[in-house]
This record gives sequence, C-alpha cells and structure tokens, in this order.
Amino acid sequence: MANFTFLKDKPEFSDFANDCIEAEESFEKSPNACVKLVRSAFEASVKWLYSRDKKFKSSSNDFFALISNKTFENAVGQSLLSKIHYCRKLGNQALHNEKDFNVEEGVRCLSNLFDFVQWIDKRYSKNYQPRRFNAEDIPVEESFWAKAAKYAGVGLLGALAAFFITKK
Repeated sequence: MANFTFLKDKPEFSDFANDCIEAEESFEKSPNACVKLVRSAFEASVKWLYSRDKKFKSSSNDFFALISNKTFENAVGQSLLSKIHYCRKLGNQALHNEKDFNVEEGVRCLSNLFDFVQWIDKRYSKNYQPRRFNAEDIPVEESFWAKAAKYAGVGLLGALAAFFITKK
C-alpha cells in the first residue's frame, strides 16, 4: 500500500488527500514532477489547516507567509518547519526548472510531506493511527525484465543456466 493511501479513508482530509497521493504517484514519472507536486500538496495541506483551526490566522493566503506565521511555527516546531521549508525551496526550484532533482531528493520530499500529514492526522483526525513512511511503498511499476524474472522465478534461472551450459 502506498504511503498516502490511508488519506482516502479520511473525508476530513479530502481537500489535500489527492494532492498527496498524486505527488507520490508522480515519483515514478520523475523526481522533478514529484518535488513540484509535494510543494503543491504542502500548500494545500497548510491552507486546509488554516481553514479548519481558528488559532491559525493570517491576512495573507501566500504559502510562505502562512508557514512563516509565528503561531504556525510554534505549533509545528522547528524540526517539522525545517522539512516544510526544504520542500518549499526545492519545489520552487523545480517549478522554475532551476535544477534536476535526483531520486533521493524526491524521496526526502515525500517523507517530509508524510511527516507533516501525520502531524495533521494526529491532531485533527478522529481515528489516528501512527504510521511510518516507507520508501519501498512508493508506487513504481516494475520493468518488463523484473516482472519476467519474478513470474518465471526459478524456472527461468534454470532455463538460462541450461542454455549457457549447452553453449560451452
């Protein structure tokens, strides 16, 4: 199961659930697309937070202004705030095609988004369950050869061995 799939079962998070799921699904296409969509998912989830919790107030709807708000900073803490800013910066670079991102940066952005979504889930969900991000759960389609080896299993290995033995 993908890391963000659980959000589908939480109607209270419908405003940002699809953004998170789409960001994770885009990882296979390219880390750049993933980083862009992670930034967008962060923005949607932060705006959701402001719309649902009256202690968060801002005269601006600008993403940077919202996450730089002292009430927001104090609520999420420095560690999570650093993760948000990391993804905001990379997302902005991706949007302006300033850099090509690697797999590790894409995974880190997804992991950071997951941590923030877990923070929201813990505070605003009716049925919170602790979860951990697992990079192996990011949906990617196996290559043709990986699928062939998986389904053929030992039979394929035996056939290859027999082929090479008879070639000698």
